[in-house]
Amino acid sequence: MSAQKKQHDRMASRLAVIISRLLTGERLEVKKLAQEFMISERTLRRDFRERLSCLELQYAEGGYSLARLQEGIRTNRDILHFARVTCTDQLFPAMDTKLISILIDSVEESPFIVSLAPPDRKPSLFGGFWRITQAILDRTLLDLTVDGQQHRWFAPYRLIYFEHSWYLVGENRQQLQVFILGSITDVLMTRQPFLRRRQINELTGEQHFIQSLPHFQYVRRVIEVIGK
Repeated sequence: MSAQKKQHDRMASRLAVIISRLLTGERLEVKKLAQEFMISERTLRRDFRERLSCLELQYAEGGYSLARLQEGIRTNRDILHFARVTCTDQLFPAMDTKLISILIDSVEESPFIVSLAPPDRKPSLFGGFWRITQAILDRTLLDLTVDGQQHRWFAPYRLIYFEHSWYLVGENRQQLQVFILGSITDVLMTRQPFLRRRQINELTGEQHFIQSLPHFQYVRRVIEVIGK
């Protein structure tokens, strides 16, 4: 293999690594990158300025990053956020970039198996699940039909999955309310906004509250009977 061919191969390999790291949202510092590839900073600047000119790059404080990621591309930060939101980060000693690399980039058989019980009734691709999700994001009220009963102006806070079931947690007539998703037969979106109450919003994230979800309606009925 000629010296020129070897040089081209090294450059192609270097550019491939740089592009892949840029696409993960990483900010690449020229000085550190030069040490890593054992080339001059001048060569690296030429890489970014000429050879990678097709990418929309931004330069700040000695480093390059993508000005904006292409639609559909997710970074390690996005994956970590997803893990925290879904609480899957609690399954591992540490959810970091090394673990993400093992889970996503490995071509070998995965070293992990996580067995979670699926819901007794899987939400349909279209319908109430996504309308409720959108209302939570938009913070708009819903009109619900649950087991044949109508609940108007329901303020949705969270959809929580726990022990085989999805639960809708929210507020109705200034009272905390929980419904099993499978019992909701009709969801009508309104344009009426609502303000979340901080106490209820924080309560929905507490583990003791989540563990009580299967018994919520029973406990509420007992309290109502005692209060009469």
